[in-house]
Amino acid sequence: MQRLTLLLWVALLPIAGVEARKPKHAEPEPPAAVEETDSVDLEENDDFESLTEGMPVGVLSRLVGDTLFVSCGQDELPRFLVVMTDDGECQYRLMPAMLWGDTTGSHPADSLYHVWMNTRVNPYQMPVDSLKDSIPISLKGFVYPLKNLTHVTSGFGFRRYRFHYGTDVKVQVGDSLRASWDGQVRIVGWDPRGYGYYVLIRHDNGLETIYGHLSRPLVEENERIYAGEILGLGGNTGRSTGSHLHYEIRYLGNAIDPATIVDFDKGALRVPEDYLITKKGTFRHNEEIKQLKMAQYHKVRQGDTLSGIARRYHTSVRTLCKLNHIKETSILRLGQKIRVR
Repeated sequence: MQRLTLLLWVALLPIAGVEARKPKHAEPEPPAAVEETDSVDLEENDDFESLTEGMPVGVLSRLVGDTLFVSCGQDELPRFLVVMTDDGECQYRLMPAMLWGDTTGSHPADSLYHVWMNTRVNPYQMPVDSLKDSIPISLKGFVYPLKNLTHVTSGFGFRRYRFHYGTDVKVQVGDSLRASWDGQVRIVGWDPRGYGYYVLIRHDNGLETIYGHLSRPLVEENERIYAGEILGLGGNTGRSTGSHLHYEIRYLGNAIDPATIVDFDKGALRVPEDYLITKKGTFRHNEEIKQLKMAQYHKVRQGDTLSGIARRYHTSVRTLCKLNHIKETSILRLGQKIRVR
């Protein structure tokens, strides 16, 4: 089957990297005349499935041969239209909402950040102690990143020997993911040992969000994006054992527990539209992280016992049990890591 061509009645969309540049409010131009016998009713055609979330009702018009005609202005369409065919997935990208031509120019929250970098998640190295005691953040315009509510698979906090800086929410591969607030895409990256394919957005309100383990990003770096717009498709890439969205919220590089702001059971804000960041409240987990970095571990060897390990490191069995969430009667396994400090 030939690849579909997506046409607008007001402009020809970009195909193979070529963009049509017409005025945004140009008068509609009807497509060339075609024979009605070539038309296909999309709703009755099992070979084609249009993933057009956010598209106004009645926008899809007809499929003629290998051309999909759309009967509305380009500014009425979502940024991306993905058309599924029996030969696989064809993606057609609409004109970007806005591109910042000069990455050294103005960006969201410039007065806070002063740095715009597309290679590092946290290039700021701004310690929590150097922040103000309280920082008001506007959460107005928030959009939940998923269309449908699903369950949280892993929360913010300790995960065995490391810290998990986001909230994991179950998604299916190919689910549409949305930007939480207006902002600008800072990073579209690939991290094989962590995030997989991911998108990082700096928002106008001063927060940054990260969307990890995507099967496909659908935005470009430096691109302006608005709350609710699709930024990518859910997946299972990187350090992941099942398809899910890893969702982070950060302020000047410092991670915030997303569950303090977002109610993932309801898909809505947990707090009023104004949130007060505080060092003692918002970042109370930082003390735990410091302790984790200072932690010392013992690798269990043949003949080791809790009492023997306790004597070796001048501590008590009770302390070992508390640090490792085990009981005095727990059986030690060869190679197991026991935290001793």
